[in-house]
Amino acid sequence: MTTPPTRPPTPAELLEGITLPSGWKLVERLSRPPGASGSNFGTGYKAERAQGSKNEVAFVKAMDFARALRAADPFAEMFKLTSEAAFERQALELCKDQRLSRLVQLISWEYVNQDPAKNPLSQVLCLVMEIGDGDIRKQLTRIGALPTSIILHVLEDTALGMAQLHRHGIAHQDVKPSNVISMTDLSAAAKNLFKVADLGRIVRKGTPGPYDLMPWPGDKHYAPPERWYGYTPPQWPDAREASDAYMLGSLACFLFCGVTMQSLLIHEIPSAMAPGTWAGGYNDPLLQVLRSKQSSILANSVAPTISVDVRDAVIEMIKQLIEPDPLKRGDKRARAQTGGPGLDRFPPKFKQLRLLAAIYEKLARP
Repeated sequence: MTTPPTRPPTPAELLEGITLPSGWKLVERLSRPPGASGSNFGTGYKAERAQGSKNEVAFVKAMDFARALRAADPFAEMFKLTSEAAFERQALELCKDQRLSRLVQLISWEYVNQDPAKNPLSQVLCLVMEIGDGDIRKQLTRIGALPTSIILHVLEDTALGMAQLHRHGIAHQDVKPSNVISMTDLSAAAKNLFKVADLGRIVRKGTPGPYDLMPWPGDKHYAPPERWYGYTPPQWPDAREASDAYMLGSLACFLFCGVTMQSLLIHEIPSAMAPGTWAGGYNDPLLQVLRSKQSSILANSVAPTISVDVRDAVIEMIKQLIEPDPLKRGDKRARAQTGGPGLDRFPPKFKQLRLLAAIYEKLARP
């Protein structure tokens, strides 16, 4: 059996140990988790820089365009890669300029070229961003199940990040545990802060982008159920904001029981109604089945893991976020008043329940 040839490293993969013109030293190349999505031609690094008596730490996303040469149409691939990189950088700059507090912030961006001959294809774009204490998936793996109050804090900050994006006509489309970053040590509950990362698959309202025509821009494992059946609502709030809402609700399921709603739901759908088999359209009979199955999952798998003192209220909020009908998904009052899912209504609700859960947790301690 012939072993396939090993692909030579690209310029972005050879930056460990170098110092950028701005003074950031790329001290460690970070491994990419299996199945990761987002701007998938980037290479991540941990960076450090001395500023006076302080040692600053950052995350650097390095992007090159060398893989365009391996494409069947190198010119088309080069245009695609440069468009994606510019689109992500511009979105990060908007978040920085607008001071969106629950989005991982861009510190700066710059180019570096390590080729002595300065070959243009060796040029690497480096996005220097905030770095936290690790994404939520890694945190759960490291410390195990979280108290209800901390989970509600994660959901509060994530919902706020989503709402901030929506306010500026941006839909994230790839909300998942690995894209929610804990900016602090989770053991210091009073200082907890969580931010949304990776704008590599966003869609912008009124601004053409590289992912507009994709059936689903983000990781397919986190897509809402309407996309499984090939249904994309015609209106922006229902197609984009409602998708983010479903992924937020699924994130809640993951944080409480360790499994996303998509992963749980797909195994509960009757075979005759399974995606790829069902030919009846995304209609009421299918919606009723999806709604019923999700309710059973919440009752049997999610609810028992939530503190009893806030359980019913939390389950009701998750139900609103994962409503199978994207035209009805989200806050009911927001739907009636604005026609959208109203993710800006969720952070204060999550906060109220978080504070209540924290009180009961404190009282329960010996």
